[in-house]
Amino acid sequence: MKINKKFEPLIIFMILGISSIISFVMTSMNVGYTALFLKSWMKAWGIAFVVAFIASNLLPFVVKKIMKMLTFIENEA
Repeated sequence: MKINKKFEPLIIFMILGISSIISFVMTSMNVGYTALFLKSWMKAWGIAFVVAFIASNLLPFVVKKIMKMLTFIENEA
């Protein structure tokens, strides 16, 4: 599945935003607001961004294959 070129910047910003918010919340819950918070959050955000980027490129293919297996078109008679 190809991504339209005009939507690529939007997808990158969505990945950045979602991965930063989720990693911020999870780091604040696990570490708390200590001296290690910023370092831990940046590390977690880097990992989350890579995972989100890979998932956003691979999941459409997987979902498309699953939908082809689960759905069918009824013949009109």
